[in-house]
Amino acid sequence: MDDIKLEQLIEENMKSIFGFALTRLSDVHEAEYLTSDILYALLRSAQNLRDETRFYGFMWKIAENTYAEYLRKKARNQKRFAELNESIADESDTALEEIIKKEELCLLRRELSLLSRQYRDTTVLYYIEKLSCSEISKRLAISTEMVKYYLFRARKIIREGMNMERLFGEKSYRPCGFEIDFWGTRAGDDYEYRDFQQRKIKGNILLAAYYTPVTLQEISVELGVSLPYLEDEVRLLLDRQYLVCKGDKYLTNIPIFTEDCTKTIDEKLRELTGKTAQDLIATADEYSSRFGRRFANENLMRWQKLLLCLHFSLIDTAHDLEKNFGELPSDGPYSLINGGGGSGVIWGRCQSIPTDDAPPQGIQGIYNGTPAADGKGSIIAMNFRQTLNAQHFEDRMTAPVVSAACGEYAHLSKEWQDRLDTLGYTRAGKPNFPVWTQEEYRALSTVLRAPIDIVAALHRRTAEIAATVTADLAPTHIRKSAAYVGALVYQFRAAELLANALYDMNWLTAVSNDQKPAFCVVTS
Repeated sequence: MDDIKLEQLIEENMKSIFGFALTRLSDVHEAEYLTSDILYALLRSAQNLRDETRFYGFMWKIAENTYAEYLRKKARNQKRFAELNESIADESDTALEEIIKKEELCLLRRELSLLSRQYRDTTVLYYIEKLSCSEISKRLAISTEMVKYYLFRARKIIREGMNMERLFGEKSYRPCGFEIDFWGTRAGDDYEYRDFQQRKIKGNILLAAYYTPVTLQEISVELGVSLPYLEDEVRLLLDRQYLVCKGDKYLTNIPIFTEDCTKTIDEKLRELTGKTAQDLIATADEYSSRFGRRFANENLMRWQKLLLCLHFSLIDTAHDLEKNFGELPSDGPYSLINGGGGSGVIWGRCQSIPTDDAPPQGIQGIYNGTPAADGKGSIIAMNFRQTLNAQHFEDRMTAPVVSAACGEYAHLSKEWQDRLDTLGYTRAGKPNFPVWTQEEYRALSTVLRAPIDIVAALHRRTAEIAATVTADLAPTHIRKSAAYVGALVYQFRAAELLANALYDMNWLTAVSNDQKPAFCVVTS
């Protein structure tokens, strides 16, 4: 029997069920409790009733069975209370009763905070604000019978909940750091992504609902946050399609690199990255003999070699995502950002909450051929964590840096001249970084072909591993987008892992603050 029909039948028969209970128990309050138990038993059992014409016989059978069980429970409770009353009271009884009352009040408040909105609103209005059922009906724009139904169910839920041991989840005292990122055809304001990093609750809701569907109550207990404070956040996540809801359960709708996911991928890549770094070091080429004199030392020459190999390999593998995983999705959460209509993907990443003095992790920006607006050249730059003290290039610096590379430093504003001098991108009006002509750029792609192929192979294998693991650990309904996201993110993560491996092998070393190791300009 479907839920709508069942709810309709129960609403039609609530007065009859209450009458059944009242004729057997006489006491109104006891009858209400019995009615609540009968309704609960009907809701739990009637899903298996296929022929709705048999509902009434089924309903009265449930009512009789529930009444019999109610009497048995009442008899057992009376026996326990009788035994308790025979005990001798002492001076500590009053204090003990006060403690018990406070504990029961805390339990009652806890269970009230876990009720969903319709049950919570009717319960508060009836028992705390002392409104009648008809007044609540008008306030909430529902029928009087539904008000009674919600009150019956709320009493049942609260009574059962107070007898349960509810343990807050780990996220109640140790919330995870959570960042969100996106990739697609529309740029624009990234406020909502920065907002995720500033507010822990939204990210932790998504983590709580990631692996399996969960109810609002389960999210509430896991996070240690009452439902009244969660409901608005959940509604926002639903509106943005970060969450989906089926029935009364919620499930995350974007791929997440959980700590387990990241750990599994990194473990699989550790040996692969180490082998790639060794192959890159051992591969012979003419790069040093042809271009070595352009650099102040061998370390800067090696950083530039790594940068160029990564640059050309990303170009070589640029169409792999579409070939292996299809086009960027045009529906889903990304299609709603920045005015809507874009194609792309959104993903989250779980991480330990960083301390203020924690060193940055990963690449802090990749500019893989960023052109200047005037078309005079483009930037190739990667801000590895090992080079941030010297480099940390930003996109808005493209035009003035390219101008300096083209010998137009004197045409820059005094403000930009001072800024480039202070940051070390220029010295005495000259560029303090490699500048390649188009002819040299083409020669580099030929000279470095063997190591470029090695790095491209790393990108492809990394994307394959990451796509498989991310999809395997994602909810079934988003596995396709999870595979795409895994491959996308880890094609850039491969660059970071390779730089880390080469750094750990001492093939690359730290640079001074006035050097630009992973940066160059290609003039037009």
